[in-house]
Amino acid sequence: MALSARLRANDGPRGGPQDRSWIRLTPGQLEARARVLAKLDDGTYALESAPCFCGEPASDLEIAGRDRYGLPVRTVLCPSCGLMRSDPRMDADSTARFYQDDYRDLYTGPGNGDALFASQVSRGRGLVKLLEKLLPTIDTVYEIGCGAGGLLLPFAEQGKRVAGVDLGDEYLEFGRAQGLSLVHGSADDLLAQAGEPADLVLLLHVLEHYLDLSEGIEQTLRLVRPGGLLLIEVPGIASIATGYRGDLLSYLQNAHNFHFTAATLEFVLRRCGLDVLASSESALALCQRPQVANDTANPPKPNAAAEVLRTLADLERAFCERAARERARQ
Repeated sequence: MALSARLRANDGPRGGPQDRSWIRLTPGQLEARARVLAKLDDGTYALESAPCFCGEPASDLEIAGRDRYGLPVRTVLCPSCGLMRSDPRMDADSTARFYQDDYRDLYTGPGNGDALFASQVSRGRGLVKLLEKLLPTIDTVYEIGCGAGGLLLPFAEQGKRVAGVDLGDEYLEFGRAQGLSLVHGSADDLLAQAGEPADLVLLLHVLEHYLDLSEGIEQTLRLVRPGGLLLIEVPGIASIATGYRGDLLSYLQNAHNFHFTAATLEFVLRRCGLDVLASSESALALCQRPQVANDTANPPKPNAAAEVLRTLADLERAFCERAARERARQ
């Protein structure tokens, strides 16, 4: 059976209503989910077509028709470059309203600024250690999608000048109360306030949210000085095996417009003119903005789509086998 058919099947472990959620939701998340469904139904959240980044007019392979919340999200795989994406997806105006009005409530429930800030600080200390050898060359650090801004605090403690930006303003005031310079809006809004590009820009679990990868990375690079660094992390497809209960449908989420492997992430970054200094299958990449624009052709990795399909099929088979064993024990 084709992968997409197995994910959409009405029997076995994939049974039940097609709009069911695949993760346990709190009452607050259920209320947010109902709001999002209503806004999709009445057109408040409008959808638009999303051609593949690579520009090839190949016939996409449908992977799934809904996400972890049971929202109608069509996930497809490009057979030319192997990049997975949502098509259609919310347009720019709807996306901005979603992040302002419903994103936090749907994804995490009502916010706890203290807990978020503490977890971000812990993650930031890990990044300071990871980049330890490069820190002497770094004076300024910006973060896109900063939330409460806790990731930036360990860099500030190292004497770096830091600033952050986020589309949602729920947590920005919390970070500002900690003395951090945080802006509501886009990368251009951050640049306008900061006044100059940075030596290091953090883009962690943000790239997958962009509507247009080329435009989003181009805007991001305006924040990076020539020769500066860009640290990117995304929830890669490989991470499904060790998280998300090993379940693709528990991994897919409506705010994530793209899904990467190490190969497809490198393809996108190099196609957008970045030098990829290091990357991992967990979808973490350290990149450099070249001093001089790189016009070299950057084709996708051969058989990238076939590799993604094999990975997804293995995940689905393992998930179904585990579910069958669990049912047998009941």
